[in-house]
Amino acid sequence: MAHLTKPALWGAVAGIALPVALPIALPAPAHAQTLPTAAAYDAQKCVNIGNYFETPADNNWGGSFALDDFNLIKAAGFDTIRLPVRWSDYTGPAPDFAIDPAFFAEVEAAVDAALAQGLNVVLNVHHFDALMENPAAEYKHFAAIWRQLATHYADYPDDLWFEVLNEPTKKLRGEKLINAQTAASLVIRETNPDRIIILMGENWSGINSLYTNMAPLDDNFVYSFHYYDPFNFTHQYASWVDQNLIKEKRGWGSRADRDELTRAVATATEFQTNIGHPVFLGEFGVNAPVKQADRVKWVGAVATAMEAADVGWCLWAFSNTFALYDRDTGFDTDMLDALGLKTPDE
Repeated sequence: MAHLTKPALWGAVAGIALPVALPIALPAPAHAQTLPTAAAYDAQKCVNIGNYFETPADNNWGGSFALDDFNLIKAAGFDTIRLPVRWSDYTGPAPDFAIDPAFFAEVEAAVDAALAQGLNVVLNVHHFDALMENPAAEYKHFAAIWRQLATHYADYPDDLWFEVLNEPTKKLRGEKLINAQTAASLVIRETNPDRIIILMGENWSGINSLYTNMAPLDDNFVYSFHYYDPFNFTHQYASWVDQNLIKEKRGWGSRADRDELTRAVATATEFQTNIGHPVFLGEFGVNAPVKQADRVKWVGAVATAMEAADVGWCLWAFSNTFALYDRDTGFDTDMLDALGLKTPDE
């Protein structure tokens, strides 16, 4: 396995003692290892609580959420929720970078409510844009966030899982990403020796990013990717992306489309077998303005294909621009059917 030497920067900047040698991108072993064995990891059907806690401070992206929603999510047949949180917008100054207590309490209420319903909870650091732009300047900030989270939740049940960072991109790649992942993991392990840690690869964490992750430090690591392919289908009408990428409106379901999905599943399966740890599809979905029949067909095909490969999935999202649920009309029953779920009594 390839390694890189300890960067001197870490000892001075983040105050974290890293191993003399750190794991870098994982090569595929010549033979298959054991299948996934991470303790307590059992995500199969998951939904993101999107456009709520991960919005910029004092900003509203239209996400709708209430603690009682977890009752509906559980009743529909989901076993896991993913909670994206923009912690970096709610921290104080260096050196402590203390998380705002009121915001912390709001997130904690959601974590507690989901766990009370028997749901697994994936809690992450989402949209840490400054870390992506200037990793070296934000390493200490990143480590401080995870030290607070890990300490605060150290006594929580093991169905709360930590996802180190959502969609690393821009300058956070290669050695810089490996260092950030390793530092965060070591901070978590100081107080949470057995908790599930979820890692995501570089370049927005697409399916081909899996081998850009650090190697696991122990058995309780899970590897995640996001799947929105073909992008010019799933993100049609999306105002927040480069319009040159989605200028042609299209459906989904051709032989080429389905072959693309088959290749993605094969990539996830190969990685999962090679490393012997679970792989988790942390986000997938289609923008709501896209033709409903095509949205449902794509989501159903992706979920079915991933389930057949023993890859748990997490739909984006519960109630936002890719919404599964609407406050006025309830659940999208066609989408629930495609996901193998049921419409609960509301």
